[in-house]
Amino acid sequence: MTSHCFGVALKFIKLLLLWVSVLATTPVLATVETIIANPVSKQDLIDVYNFELLNAALEITRADFGDYQLVSPTVVMLSKRIATELERGESLHIAASNVKESWKPHVITVPFPINKGLSSLRVFYATKERAEVLAQVRSIDQLKQFKFGQGQGWSTAKILQDHGFKVTKSYEYSTLPRMLQANRFDILMRSIREAVLEQDVLADPNSNIELVDNIAIYTYLPMYFHVTPKRPELAERLEVGLKRLDSAGEVEKLLRKHFERSVNLFTASERLVFYLENTNLEPGTYQRDLPYLLKTNLQP
Repeated sequence: MTSHCFGVALKFIKLLLLWVSVLATTPVLATVETIIANPVSKQDLIDVYNFELLNAALEITRADFGDYQLVSPTVVMLSKRIATELERGESLHIAASNVKESWKPHVITVPFPINKGLSSLRVFYATKERAEVLAQVRSIDQLKQFKFGQGQGWSTAKILQDHGFKVTKSYEYSTLPRMLQANRFDILMRSIREAVLEQDVLADPNSNIELVDNIAIYTYLPMYFHVTPKRPELAERLEVGLKRLDSAGEVEKLLRKHFERSVNLFTASERLVFYLENTNLEPGTYQRDLPYLLKTNLQP
């Protein structure tokens, strides 16, 4: 080999080694597969809101934590199955939910109330006959004379029972209005957000059900993103993203985009409100979340 050819080969080897060293020291941002709890239904506004907020929190942290993609499981899961799959961390990484006692050992809860407390005001559906009696209620003890209808596994069912209320449960929400009509219980309690969406169906002029407009319960009922313990960096990313969005006013803006009427009713409620402690929450949760909540005169 001539000295010229040897020199060219040596330069090529040096360039190759330099290129390899650059590749070795350049950080690679891996795509993160993030799986949410249920397929997003365009008919369910809370699903749509949660998905848009989740996507926004991931997007605003892309430069800090890397690229991502969202994937939905192909089957709808009930509460117990969601907790199991989150703990495994294989087919599920994130779920949005109220705080459930049974979930606590199995998940990392991101400490930001994604609904800004909107679900905390609980209003009542009742038959017209019961509604007339409920209109006279002025104390918690009087309210405890009525039986509440709730879904099996609902966090609000536990709250009511822990405070001494009588509760009838159903595994399917769709059966609760029929059970109310049949006087299986006296009150179907719903969040102000749910009541606004359901009122035209449940309390139409031909129905014997109406929305009681003068009393309500307030129990601090935050919704959070819950993350598999196998992915603590994902929980950190969501906390950073959500708080960054909130500082810019984007969380309330998105909430009002989907639930403007509910937000207005929540922040300016004129009902007689009874306050119940949420027995699913750790002490100090409300105080921790307070800076992120909707501004209202309703406080526990």
